Amino acid sequence: MHILLTRPKDDIPALKHKLVEQGFTVSACPMLDINIMPVEEKDTSTSQKIATAQAYLFTSANGVRAASHHGLTKNPNLPVFAVGPATADACRIAGFKKVTEAGGDVQSLIGMIKATGMAEASGLLVHISGRDQAGNLVQQLCDAGYEATSMVLYRAEKISALPDDIATFLASGEIDAVMFYSSRTATHFVTLMRRADIKMSITAYCLSDAVAQILKQAGVEDIKVAANTTEDSMLNMLTKNY
Repeated sequence: MHILLTRPKDDIPALKHKLVEQGFTVSACPMLDINIMPVEEKDTSTSQKIATAQAYLFTSANGVRAASHHGLTKNPNLPVFAVGPATADACRIAGFKKVTEAGGDVQSLIGMIKATGMAEASGLLVHISGRDQAGNLVQQLCDAGYEATSMVLYRAEKISALPDDIATFLASGEIDAVMFYSSRTATHFVTLMRRADIKMSITAYCLSDAVAQILKQAGVEDIKVAANTTEDSMLNMLTKNY
């Protein structure tokens, strides 16, 4: 089976290695270019947020890499909450020592924060995020009585077109399956396929029902959804259908 990966560039090597080890042929076409924002583009209240943070919240490894770039790992004992296993691994690699791992989505992350008994009034919960955020993590935490805020440290720019080799693979049917981890990625993939006038004759492996719905609306007939929102679940799903 020939699989196309659509994740950001830095997330591809480890995933590709796992798939190749299992016998898959793998190509990569990151739908988004991740750019860490320079200091002058950051929120002017960044230093105040850092000083009053009681924990950092990460919903992607991109946020962890941006935090590391800006020196936020200088306090490795600050508690951090990661949305799922891959993000938690990135936190540990970055040097954070107190990492709490949620089940793979924002709701499980919120539940995990509540379960720790972390005091609502003892400091900020700082979500290290991208410029374009999905979901309402900070708002839900504020509604629950926590003091929470976002710190925007990176932006994800959409690629302008499918690379020629990937377009050729897709048009010829050489690529059997495409893995989708986010709604934004799936939406942009559909846009680029239509722009290139390529039929959506693929099997779509999706991290969630929300991602799957985008592919369904685009006319993809063969859609598979992971049992839960983790990379292990995606890999298990692929293996079962290989």
